[in-house]
Amino acid sequence: MSVIAVSGVDGALRRRIVDALETVVDRVVTFDPSDENDCAEFLTVETVVHLAFVEDLNQTAFHAVLEQPSGNLKKVVLVSSAMVYGAWPNNAIPLSEDVPVRPNPETSFAVHQADAERKLMEWSDESAAREIAILRPAAVASSITAGLIGEALLAAAPIRTGRDDPPVQFLHLDDLATAVRLVVVESLCGVFNVAPDGWLSSRELKELLGARPKVRVPVPLPGRLDRYISRRVAHNAPSGLLPYTRYSWVVANDRLKSHGWIPKYGNDQVFVTADAGMPWDSMNAKQRQLVSLGIGLASVFGAIISLVLWAKHARRS
Repeated sequence: MSVIAVSGVDGALRRRIVDALETVVDRVVTFDPSDENDCAEFLTVETVVHLAFVEDLNQTAFHAVLEQPSGNLKKVVLVSSAMVYGAWPNNAIPLSEDVPVRPNPETSFAVHQADAERKLMEWSDESAAREIAILRPAAVASSITAGLIGEALLAAAPIRTGRDDPPVQFLHLDDLATAVRLVVVESLCGVFNVAPDGWLSSRELKELLGARPKVRVPVPLPGRLDRYISRRVAHNAPSGLLPYTRYSWVVANDRLKSHGWIPKYGNDQVFVTADAGMPWDSMNAKQRQLVSLGIGLASVFGAIISLVLWAKHARRS
């Protein structure tokens, strides 16, 4: 019997991935290395899918997964992040899987993901029988929830930090779930970017934002950007996100698509549904256009008030 364990961050993403896997494997279990019952059941697990969507300074949770005794464990699938490529002024558009990993050192989340990838490769090198796959998704969002980075970048969308603002990508939660399922079912190994086709240009993002005011943040004020995003998302957002709003880090999806993966949602669909909470699939073309324009019009007054208060606070900081 095929048994797969899903570990790492809990929430909507884990539930979607578990649901997707349950359609194609015999049994899916969630795994917490601190739970004795889970550890006992881990002995039957053949594949682990670890969701590294959390700031874990020493990757202790992931290390605990790799160090668990299991006579049947053959493969580990790590859901990392495209942020490991870093956001740099000389980045190619788009980035392929062959590009070296070089996360921005001030961006702790990206650094921690790169550390997890390195640890997994070391684990694989210890035995020729061990197989690994690394997924590097773009910022993840949907109408019901957003990933840690997706939520922060949605909050930062009205904030522009340069004259030529970079393109952006938003991946739907369901598309990431189907990517994980494909990698498991087809026994794929290696590194795979996970992203919609193409990206949103600065102009397209501006159109989706509608009349919402845009705020330009001076480059020397990254701390203020982090604090602003944290207030918008109502929790401590990952620190050091400024480079990822200044420079491109969009990725190519050709490698995963060559194995049959097809993203269902485009960047604009994910942005509109995640930002406005609207059921995109139920709208006709005209309604979608009106929603895209209405996002900005409906929020303009509230945004102005929020930005005035933010500016006052920034002057006092």
